[in-house]
Amino acid sequence: MSYNTVMVALVARGDEADVIGEAVKVSKASEAKLIAVHVNDPHAGEMSMMMDSAGPRLDEEDIRQRFRACGFADVADTVEVRIIKGENISKLIAEQTKDIDLLVLGHRRMSTFKSNLMDSVDEGIVNHAKCPVLVVPK
Repeated sequence: MSYNTVMVALVARGDEADVIGEAVKVSKASEAKLIAVHVNDPHAGEMSMMMDSAGPRLDEEDIRQRFRACGFADVADTVEVRIIKGENISKLIAEQTKDIDLLVLGHRRMSTFKSNLMDSVDEGIVNHAKCPVLVVPK
């Protein structure tokens, strides 16, 4: 199958080399446009009242650096980067798939306890995506 537009959803925790690699491989094989998307929590980069953080606020250059760190410096300069701000990661990424031919995302196994209580973020994305989804184990 050939794709015109491939999107890769990145959490950017540092464990997504295989996810980025798969997205690059598929986009190159199809000569498709590659888009990277990341969702920043509305409070990313800020300290909370509980003295913890919602994680760092990432920008376009941070995402490009992830591609370089994974050995894709040539792609880092050409990938379209979308940074979204919001709390419902699954819904926000799924909304981005309207004009996408394939979404690539990573999956990290949850503990049995957590999986009995809630869906994973990647499962939520798959349930709402408007295109086929390639899930890459981390």
